[in-house]
Amino acid sequence: MSFKYSTSLLTGNRVPVIIEGARSPFVKSFGVLEDCDALELYSRTIDGLIRKTDAPVEAYEEIICGVVTPQVKNTNVARDTILNLGLPHHIHGYSLNRMCTSSLETIGNAAKNVMAGQSRMILAGGVDVLSDVPITYTKDARKSLLRLNKARSTGEKVSALGRFVPKALAPKPPGITEPMTGMTMGEHAEVMAKFNGISRQDQDAFSVLSHQRAAAAQESGKFQKEIIPVWPSPSFTRCLDKDNIIRPDSTLEALSQLRPAFDRKYGTITAGNASTLTDGAAAVIIADEAYAKSLGLKPKAKIRDMLFVGVNPYEQLLIGPALTIPMILMRNKLGINDIDLFEVHEAFAAQVLSCLRSMESADFCSRHLGLTKAFGAIPEDKINVNGGAIAIGHPFGATGARLVLSMTNELENRSAKFGVIAICAAGGMSGAMLIERI
Repeated sequence: MSFKYSTSLLTGNRVPVIIEGARSPFVKSFGVLEDCDALELYSRTIDGLIRKTDAPVEAYEEIICGVVTPQVKNTNVARDTILNLGLPHHIHGYSLNRMCTSSLETIGNAAKNVMAGQSRMILAGGVDVLSDVPITYTKDARKSLLRLNKARSTGEKVSALGRFVPKALAPKPPGITEPMTGMTMGEHAEVMAKFNGISRQDQDAFSVLSHQRAAAAQESGKFQKEIIPVWPSPSFTRCLDKDNIIRPDSTLEALSQLRPAFDRKYGTITAGNASTLTDGAAAVIIADEAYAKSLGLKPKAKIRDMLFVGVNPYEQLLIGPALTIPMILMRNKLGINDIDLFEVHEAFAAQVLSCLRSMESADFCSRHLGLTKAFGAIPEDKINVNGGAIAIGHPFGATGARLVLSMTNELENRSAKFGVIAICAAGGMSGAMLIERI
């Protein structure tokens, strides 16, 4: 297919569908991918996804990438991926940061573009390589270095050096606290655990189940259908083809021995019941249904709806899914019993359990949703049936796309109809998406 620019309106039925998806292995940061960067990992994932699908490369109109870790060399990872892979130049690309909901946002944006008749075939996803966190200098160091760079004469350079304070060169580590609250994500999760009465034992039990389910999915080959093998740089001699955070032997007894990570004296959150720093990338193909079929592609699912909201970060920073799940279901005149599967992002076991408990609280639902009773309880066997981020890992920019990919495949595996994805994010944000299998 040769590409020609056109000013005519795009044809199609404006129904956004999911064609296929792929992801890299999700691995613990500062390990096998420590020499990789976001551009390299996203490029490999996009390349693998394009090769996985029988669509002419000229049909793609846009690539979108969610990336949370600041990129110094590649500030627009999406467009750089297009150029890096030698894809047709007409393909537009942009990147965004919406924290942990970033790639859910990229997929949502792609769906909206299709609904508006603006695009017909888009690659949307995200990446984060936490191993490649940029280290910056202090403001004083930057000002001194800029003065030295602007100096032209020898005298100006000597003057600039004379004003330089060596201790200003001390590296400034990336911020790990919420800028408005001054608390870390883990500290906010501790607040939620105490506020909602979530015990340490409940958190550990939830985490063990996450590992057990993820291990079963990995053993059965479900994840291999998602994963694009990666040969880590710089040697390119080792094939990385599976997630390496999942612990099949995780037990309540072992987790109970771990010390609290954020509140050393009274805390309940540990390294065992929280997601860990992870490197990974994921993407899906979003297309106009009629256009996809005209290319001989078989859509897997429709994106029925998506929404994003903010919550009060000073109260319960990560409570968003307790709002977005009821909101998206009520907006589509559906109830919990109508939904076959739920994917609720596992930043912390305490956060997931707090969200579930809040949906079962008449007081919470009255105050925040205007309901006269509790929204209801989601059955355990419908939530995160293949494990979640506690076991699989959480590369911030890629998690949303992984959840969409996993949900779509599992609906297909079970011949089920509806799935809901919900994610919390830093800054007191949340997103949800309703998917329907075709």
